[in-house]
Amino acid sequence: MKEKDKLLKISHHLWYEFSMFLILIQRLGKGFSPGSIENNVFLESFALHVRNLIDFLYNDKSQSNDVYAGDYFQSKEDWIKMRPKITELLDKSKRRANKEVSHLTYSRIDITPDEKRWHFIEISRDIYKAFDIFVKHVDKELLGSDWNDFLKNRGKSKNV
Repeated sequence: MKEKDKLLKISHHLWYEFSMFLILIQRLGKGFSPGSIENNVFLESFALHVRNLIDFLYNDKSQSNDVYAGDYFQSKEDWIKMRPKITELLDKSKRRANKEVSHLTYSRIDITPDEKRWHFIEISRDIYKAFDIFVKHVDKELLGSDWNDFLKNRGKSKNV
């Protein structure tokens, strides 16, 4: 486990990533014209934050400076045992965010219009499920006050 002070400070940044993810799900749920600038802006932002959250939850080989959910537990193995297995959709979403958003790659030209669709509702359910387990088991003293409302209301709505 990392130092309590460091985890508490970084929890503010973790909250930023998670809250952006929650806000983007709501915005994308309202719908935009496919291919419109607004749609692309929200989808790219969603992909970026999802990629960061997947790394936080599942990057067992994170660099020493990367923030990882396992840092919040006595051992990284404790987190690995309790978290849900990464879904095929989340694994694919991370690769897509890397290849289609974060890096300019030649693989973009082979993507069909149907493959370009992001299944953000299904992705959000998988992320939310893992985060629900994280916040259920993490020592709440390691999470800053940013998390208070979410922790208080977490049991009221399981669906994103």
